[in-house]
Amino acid sequence: MGGLELVSVLPEPTLLGAALLVAVFAGALALGRQRRALLTVALLATVVSLHAVPAVLEAHPRFPTAWQHLGFLDYIGRTGDAVPDLDARWSWPGFFAGAAFLAEACGVRDFSALLRWWPTVIQLLYLAPLMVLLRALRASWRAKWTAVWLFALSGWVGQDYFSPQGFTYLFYLVFVAVLLVWFREPRVLGGKRRPGEAEVAEATRGQRAALLGLLIALFAASVAAHQLTPFVMLGVVTALVLVRRSDLYGLPLLCGVMVVVWIGFLAEPYWSGHWDELFGGVGGVGGNVSSSVSGRIEGGSSVHKLVLYVRVALAGGVLACACWGVLRRRAAGFTERALLVLTFVPFLGFGMQSYGGEMALRVFMFALPGACVLGALAIFPRVRPDRRGLAPLAALVAGLTLMSGFLVARWGNEAFERVRPGEVAAMEYVYAHDKPTVRVLWMSDDPVNNVTPAMPWGARDMERVAYEPTLAPRDPVLVSGLVTALRDAGPRSYLMVGRGQSVSLQLDGGYGARWQERLLRSLDQRTELRRVLSNDDASLYELASPPRGAVPEPKPGPAGPQITWTPWSVTGALAAVVLMVLLAAREVVRVAVRPSVRRLRWLQASYWFALPLLLVVLGSLVQRFLTMV
Repeated sequence: MGGLELVSVLPEPTLLGAALLVAVFAGALALGRQRRALLTVALLATVVSLHAVPAVLEAHPRFPTAWQHLGFLDYIGRTGDAVPDLDARWSWPGFFAGAAFLAEACGVRDFSALLRWWPTVIQLLYLAPLMVLLRALRASWRAKWTAVWLFALSGWVGQDYFSPQGFTYLFYLVFVAVLLVWFREPRVLGGKRRPGEAEVAEATRGQRAALLGLLIALFAASVAAHQLTPFVMLGVVTALVLVRRSDLYGLPLLCGVMVVVWIGFLAEPYWSGHWDELFGGVGGVGGNVSSSVSGRIEGGSSVHKLVLYVRVALAGGVLACACWGVLRRRAAGFTERALLVLTFVPFLGFGMQSYGGEMALRVFMFALPGACVLGALAIFPRVRPDRRGLAPLAALVAGLTLMSGFLVARWGNEAFERVRPGEVAAMEYVYAHDKPTVRVLWMSDDPVNNVTPAMPWGARDMERVAYEPTLAPRDPVLVSGLVTALRDAGPRSYLMVGRGQSVSLQLDGGYGARWQERLLRSLDQRTELRRVLSNDDASLYELASPPRGAVPEPKPGPAGPQITWTPWSVTGALAAVVLMVLLAAREVVRVAVRPSVRRLRWLQASYWFALPLLLVVLGSLVQRFLTMV
C-alpha cells in the first residue's frame, strides 16, 4: 500500500462499482413509486461493500485494540473474575462478561472470524433500529430511505470493531428508537407549523410496560459496559422530556441514579485513582475540542493529515446539511424538536472531558442518526412525494461525495490499523515465553500520552504480559536509550520492533520512511542485544546477558468490584437499591395502569418518599468522594 493506503490498491472496477451503487440508489429515489426490494438490496450491498473489504483482503482481523479485547475474554473465561487493577475497563465489565458467557455457552475457542466480520455485521444491525426510528418521522418515503443511506455512507468513524463502544452504540440506537416511536408526549402544542414527528405508534398498556422494561434494561446494560454511552442516553432522554417529546417523566431520574450509583460504588477503583482524568476536563470545552480536532492533526505526514482533514470536512459537511435541513423543514411548514435533540445533545460531551483525544469522533458518531435524518430532509423536506426535479440529483452528488470521502476517511490509516501475520507470530512467541511474567517494550513518540501500540497486543495472558511504551529515537542510530530501557525492564523482557508501529510513527509522528530498517541495523550492531525472532513484519530483541534476579510472579490484584464500605456507604447503597426499585415501579405504574384517583395518590406518595432516599444516596456519594480522593 502507498499514498492513500487501502484505496491505493483497490482496482478501478472496484471504485467504479462503488459509484454505481450510489447511482443505483439515487436512481431508485427518482422512480415514481417506492421500490422496497431495489432500495433494500442497494443499501445492504453498500454497507457490505464498504465494511467487508479488509475482512476479504487481509490475512488477519484488523485493528489492534480489538485483539486486546480478546484478552479480557480470555482472562474472564479462565478466572471468572474482573480485576480493576489490571485495566480501567474492568470497572465496566458488562460487555466482556456477556461475550465470554456466550463464547463458553457456544463452545467458541477461535475468535478470528468474530473479529474479522464484527464491523460488517454490527453496521448491518445498526440499520434496523434506525428504520424503526424513522416511523416517528413525518416525511416522505424518499426522505426516510435517504436518511438510512446517508447513515451507512457516514459510518467511517471506526468505532465498530469488537468493543463495548460498538455494541452499546447499538443499544443507544434501539433506546432512542423506542423512546421516539412509543413514548412521545401525546399532547402537542399548537403553532403555525406542524410537528415534524408523526403520531405515536399504537400499543397496549402491557406492550408499553414491556417496552419500558426494555428501555431500562438497555440503559442498565450500557451502564455496566461503557463509560460514555450512558451519559449520552441520559442526556437524550432528559432533553426529550424537557422539550415535551417524551412522556416518561421519571425515566431521566432513574437513569441518572443508575449512572451515579455505578460510578460511585462499582467503579471506585477507576475514579479513586484517575480523578483528574475523569473530571479534570469538565467545563473545559475549548481544550477538549482542541485536543480532539486540531490536536490530532498536528505533526505527522501529509498523507495522514489528508485523512484527518477529510474526516473533519465530512463531519462538518454532514452537520451543515443537518442545519440546512432544519431550515428547509421550517420553510415547508414543519418544526423539529426530537431530531434537534438527537443531533446536538451529544455535543455536551465536549464539556465533560477530551476522552483521550477521541471526544470529537464520539460526539459525531452519536450525533450521526439525527444529523443524517435532517440531512435527508434537506433534500426531501415535504411529506408528500416530492417532484422528481433536482432532489434525486442532489442525493446522487451527496452520495458520491460521501462514498469517496468514506474510502479515504475509513481506510486511509490502514497501513498501521491492519494486523500483519509476522506481528501475530511475534506475539505468539511472547505468549509462549510469558511464564511467570514477561515485559514487552514497544516504541512511542510520546510514552506519556501515546500508550496504545499498533500491534495485535494483549490477546492472551493479560496478567502475565506487561506492555511498556519506550521513547522511539528520532535518529535510528541512537539506540543506547533502548538498550538501557531493556536493561531497566529486568529479566524476561523483550523489545518489539513491528511494521505497524513503525508506520504509525512515520505517519503520525513524522519519523522517516526508512526509519525501521535503519533502526534494525543499529540494534543488530549492538553486542548487548540478540534477535530471538525475526520476520518480514516484526523483530524481537532481548539482552544477550539477561539481568540477574528472579522473574516476578503475576500480580493481577483483587477481583472486583472493589468497594470500600463505611457506615455511610452501606446506608447509601441500601437507599440506592430501594430508590431504583421505587422509581422503576413508579414509571411502570404510570405506563401500565389506567388513570385513577388511587393511582395518582400512590404516585404522589412515592414521589415524596423518593426524595429523602435520593438525598441519602447523594450524601453518601459526596462523603465517599471527599474521603477517598
